[in-house]
Amino acid sequence: MFFAWDVRIPKTTPKTSPVTQILKLSKGVISRLDVHFPAGCLYLVGMRLFRWEFQLVPLSRNEWLVGEDGTVPTEPYYELEEVPAQLKLVAYNDDDTYDHTLRIWVSVVPREVAAPHELMRDIAVKLGQVILP
Repeated sequence: MFFAWDVRIPKTTPKTSPVTQILKLSKGVISRLDVHFPAGCLYLVGMRLFRWEFQLVPLSRNEWLVGEDGTVPTEPYYELEEVPAQLKLVAYNDDDTYDHTLRIWVSVVPREVAAPHELMRDIAVKLGQVILP
């Protein structure tokens, strides 16, 4: 499944009081996650993405993903097993003149698609065959 959101961050939104938005997803594995920073952000807009309290993007804890006129691709391979399957986006905007809108894309696939080797191992175990990890 493919999900997309546009998240508007008003001008002068500080890190101490960021915009937050819940992104609802389906159960499965996050196989790809892209964040687009439009032209004009000038590295003044930053975002983080969390699953519960775990920071998924960027992986460097307490850092912010920033950009300017480009898309930042990630491949986090993160399993969403519990329902509700959701992420929390947190963003700031140090620009004192313009609001900015980030575009977020997330691909969620079944576990068998994300890790076919695990499916093959499970099948072999069920058939009673011994295989190497």
